[in-house]
Order: sequence, then C-alpha cells, then structure tokens
Amino acid sequence: MINLLDIITSFTGVTTILLTLVLLLVIGYVISMQERSGIPPGPSYWPIVGNMFDMRGKRVGKRHKYYAELQEKYGDIFRIYFGNQLLVVLNDFESIEEAFVKQKDLFSSRPADKLWGIKQAVKDGKGVIWASGQEWKDARRMTVRALRDLGVGKTTLEDRIKEEANIVLDYITAREGKPFVVHDILMKATTNVISTVVFGKRYDYTDPDFLRIIQVIDMSFKSDMSFFTPVHRFPMLRFIPFLASKLLKVRNAFIKVKTFIVKHIEEHKKAFDQNDIKDFIDIHLDTCGKEGDSSVLSENNAKRVILDLFVAGSDTTATTLDWALLFMILHLDVQKKCQEEIASVVGDSRMIGWSDKSKLPYNEATLLEVQRIASIVPMAIPHTTEKDAVVKGFLIPQGSLVYANLYACHLDSRYWKEPLQFKPERFLDDTGTVSKQAAATLIPFSTGPRICAGEPLARMEIFLFFTNLLQRFSFSTSGREKPSTDGICGVSISTPEYAVVATPR
Repeated sequence: MINLLDIITSFTGVTTILLTLVLLLVIGYVISMQERSGIPPGPSYWPIVGNMFDMRGKRVGKRHKYYAELQEKYGDIFRIYFGNQLLVVLNDFESIEEAFVKQKDLFSSRPADKLWGIKQAVKDGKGVIWASGQEWKDARRMTVRALRDLGVGKTTLEDRIKEEANIVLDYITAREGKPFVVHDILMKATTNVISTVVFGKRYDYTDPDFLRIIQVIDMSFKSDMSFFTPVHRFPMLRFIPFLASKLLKVRNAFIKVKTFIVKHIEEHKKAFDQNDIKDFIDIHLDTCGKEGDSSVLSENNAKRVILDLFVAGSDTTATTLDWALLFMILHLDVQKKCQEEIASVVGDSRMIGWSDKSKLPYNEATLLEVQRIASIVPMAIPHTTEKDAVVKGFLIPQGSLVYANLYACHLDSRYWKEPLQFKPERFLDDTGTVSKQAAATLIPFSTGPRICAGEPLARMEIFLFFTNLLQRFSFSTSGREKPSTDGICGVSISTPEYAVVATPR
C-alpha cells in the first residue's frame, strides 16, 4: 500500500524543483534585461530573442520604415537587440560623422565573427567587405589599385561601360516600343561591367555561368534577412527543414560561382604577362609576385574579393539606374530638362562621355537627387567597436553592432527642405552648377575609411548609362496608373516592379 506521507513528500519535492526553476528563470530574465548605464534608449525587448520579432509581419521588406518609427520615438541614436546582441543605429549626419570619421580607429572593424552566416561565408577569406584591420587595408589597397590602373590604357573603364551601354541601347531599340521591365537588362549590364574589370571579358546575357552570378547577387541583396536572419544568432535553426533547404540552395549557388572564379584564375595564371595587365586577376597575380605570401593575397581571399566586387558593384548600380528611370517616368518635366541639356551640350552625333559630366550639371543634380530620395542602400554594412566608445554622449559598448541609417539622413527635414519632394534643383547653386556643399551632405556610399571602394566606378557607370539612355529614348509607362515609389527593403531598396516604354528620340 502506497504511503500517503511518501506521496506528499514526493509532490513537495517536485513543487520545490519547479518553483526553483521558475525562480531561476525570473532571475535570469531580470539579469538579461539589465543594461549598462549610458547606452542609447530603445524599445522593450524579449529575453534571448531581443527585438527579432519586431521586424516580422507587416514590417517584412519595410525595415527602413520600422527604424523611422524608432527614430521618431527614441531620437537620433537608438538601440535594439538582435537576439542578445546589442545593435546601435545612427540616424543623423552628426552621429555618423562622429563615429565613422572622427573615431574611425574605433569604428572601422566589421562584425564578421558575430554573424554566423557571414562567418561561414568568409572562413576561407574575408575579402574587402568583411575584413578588418591590416587585412582589410591590404585588400582595399589592391582593389583601389585595380580600379585606378584599369582606368587608363588601351581599354579604359569608360570604354568598357560605353560598350555595355551600346548593347543596352540596342536591346531597347529591339523592343520597338513594347513595354519591358528595365531592371533585368540593367542588372545584366552592370554585372558585365564588373566582369570586364575582374575577368577581362564580358558575357552573353544568356550564358548560364553569367546568370548564376546574377542569381547569387540577387540572393545577397533582395532578402530583408541578409544581415537579420535569426540563423546568425541561433545557428541550430539551420536544421529546420525549410531553412535547411533554403540555406543549401544558397550554399550550392555560391560554390558554383566560386568554381567559376577558380577556373578564370587558373586560366590567368597560364597566360599571365606582367607587362600586359588587363584585369583584376592580373593585378592580383602581379601583386602576389611582388609582395610574396600573405593571407590577403591568398587565392581563397582573391576569390572572396572578386565575389565582393560583383556583389557590391552590380546590384546597387543597376538599382540606382532603375530608380532614376522610374523618377523620369513620374517627373516628365525633369526628364525633358535633362534631355534638353544633353541636346544643347552634346547633341546626338556621338555618345556622351565622362568628360561631359561637368557640362551637364542638371543631369548630375538629377542623379544626386535620385540617390538621395531613393537611398538605394538604406543601411550601411554593419561596423563594430574595438572598445567602448561614446557618440553624442551615448555609450557604445565594445562589440556592439553599429549601423549608419543612410535612409534617415537623406530624408531628414533638418538637412533637406521638403525631403519627400523630387527636386534636382536642390543640388544646384545660383549659377546653375552643382553645389559642392549640398553634394557633400549626400552619403550614398557611406563615409569614413570604409566608404565603398567602388564609388568612382559606380558614379561613372550611373552617369554614362543614364545620360546615354536619355539621349536616345524618352521613357514613359504603359499603364494609366503611376508606378509606386514604395520600395522593397533588403540590403538595397529595390523598386516595385513596373513596365517601361522607351520611345526613340
């Protein structure tokens, strides 16, 4: 017969254990909610997961809008938690300047080791985007040298861009006024420009290897979760069947592209001539021969740098041009002014060149306004702090993820009058030339030492494609309804899909 006293004792023991566990959970919760004094304010958050759920539901693809809500409530510097990782967002020019320029030595590192997916992707080489310290400086120096050296010689960067622009012009002509989605052709064109820089050759737009590169770029940029997937903080989630299959697809795509890059490196090794440097791979091989072994000059890291060049140099440029044409459709008066300036300065007997830029200030101002109002890259790639720092009186603890909210800066009424209005004139001074002061307030490529190394190439591409397109065609929409400008936020803010009609001029 069961002893009643034993049952009561057993029940009491279980209750004590459960109460102890509850007490420990409560204590753990209280401890986890304790924050260091002086860090920026921010919304309440859950233990373990932090604010991860706040960017779900209606906010998917609208992260920039979520941050705008937080800025309005908490000010120019606020914090959220990505899991248990502190994430600080800088939302105005002053705080970004104070951190990334005035305290550049503290804020120039990348948090590659804090994001599981990134850590896996760069374990064989951090390239130029995710490297830090001397490793980053060496990789950046080689990249800048490549873009500089390829800007002169028999075939310059301008020549390569014009060649690709001509192919785009021919493609549009062949449409014979039928509506088409412009982003696809722009993406192929800008990717091919990078291909000529890296491999020394361009590809047919139907080439399977070429299309695979574009697939990888799309995977890198279009998802709102690239930097914010929970897998970065909770790697065990990768074993969930749905996520596992998705991650496997991404991994296999990257492996195929890396194999493609290795093939090109091997071909370049066989044909290398230090007296005939044609592309980035040649420059890499030449640098290896002069500087010897280093982690930066390893073949694995070279593959990563090449991937970085494709990823950073294709989508953002194509998306900028996509937005530019969308705004031309929505503002036909601006399109007409751009075309009139082109007609009066260049005419239609030759292509527009980079040397024409200073003589086409309205076109330049229009492109600056596109970069401002569209804010193609809303958040700069994350930085991290080497040690505790202070920005505008707030503590930024060592190891924090730090983001520059470029979108907020470019739409801030303190800097821009009527910021939601598309007004190229805001970038022109009283003499009709581009205002250096206004242009200096625009930071689409971020700022400080980690400003995009490909900025000069991107600016040249954007100008040459845009002006030569407007020289040859007038753009309009095929539908009665105006296309939306409510962008979709991933790593970049892409346009909603729209069809364009190009009419020869």
